Amino acid sequence: MKWRELFKHFGEMKHYLIASVLVFAAGLVLGTMYPDRFQAFLDQQMEGLEKISGLVKGKENLNLWLFIVIFLNNAIKSLMFVYLGLFFGILPLMVLLVNGMLLGYVIQYQMEAQSLAYVLKGILPHGILEIPAIIVACAYGLRLGILVIKMIGGLFSPKRSGNAAAEFKRVMRLTRPLILLVVGTLLLAAVVESTVTLWLLKG
Repeated sequence: MKWRELFKHFGEMKHYLIASVLVFAAGLVLGTMYPDRFQAFLDQQMEGLEKISGLVKGKENLNLWLFIVIFLNNAIKSLMFVYLGLFFGILPLMVLLVNGMLLGYVIQYQMEAQSLAYVLKGILPHGILEIPAIIVACAYGLRLGILVIKMIGGLFSPKRSGNAAAEFKRVMRLTRPLILLVVGTLLLAAVVESTVTLWLLKG
């Protein structure tokens, strides 16, 4: 497994990582500052999340079921974030923007009913793992999408298309350790969310 090459490649991905952070931050600002403008859309997204959380209601071993549902949901989506980026990088950008908006919307909503400390307890413990994992996955999805565009655009320039194709193969090869890293991080985040975060919110 090419772990060293992957971590080295992170340095080459800095512009994509920065762009992904900025898109996520833009969504966060929109969801926090202008929740009314996007309320219908965000409420629809929240309903989807509530349906997922509803899967564990009434179950014995609530923490275990919560962990399973959270992990499977995030792990499956992380695969989608990377590989559906092949469609010109559109999906990763949308995911970053929408997830940022949802987080901002939740923060704004919770701040009206709870203290800042409560909101931070509900987000930070698992969020410091989950959010970077999503951003990295989306950054690689975006990179793959850009490379696809370059290969298509380089059909009339064999040299340019060849360079893009070589880099595409390299990035695709690196997605194998990347997925393990992202899924492993999300696994840890799911453990924290289903135990530490739940405990803090009950306290």
